[in-house]
Amino acid sequence: MEKKSKHLQCLEELLPQVTIQRGWEEQLDLHSIFLRWDDLVESDVAEHCQPLKIIKSVLWVEVENSAWLQQLQYQTVPLLDILNNSLRLSKLKGLRFCLAEKNSEKKKSEAVLRYIQPSSRDIEAFEQQAGTIADKDSRDALVRFWYLSQACIKNDL
Repeated sequence: MEKKSKHLQCLEELLPQVTIQRGWEEQLDLHSIFLRWDDLVESDVAEHCQPLKIIKSVLWVEVENSAWLQQLQYQTVPLLDILNNSLRLSKLKGLRFCLAEKNSEKKKSEAVLRYIQPSSRDIEAFEQQAGTIADKDSRDALVRFWYLSQACIKNDL
């Protein structure tokens, strides 16, 4: 039986070895596009679209609206050339464009959280009600939870 080596390796040295052993080099190269997107494409393109996923060497790009989707479809070949020239070990086979979901973006931008402190009378009344709980930690946690539920109010614009 072999003894396991107790030699510790630096993570910085270990990761490239694991990447090579597992055959992840090409996938990491492909996915480097996500990190470098803003540098690879023109600034106006980067403002209106972003890479979404890569499936079978095809990059899916999420586009803000149908006008930009059509514009990018006309620019597919030059855009694909730019992206492929930035890759070292792999190549993209194609680009696909899809519209961004408006609901999730709308909810994110319209939801506003406001903080309104409950009145001292309400706080005192709830603390008195919670005072019947014997366990101090549970009682304190319940009071904090109640306080936050009363103080944080979500407004939809």
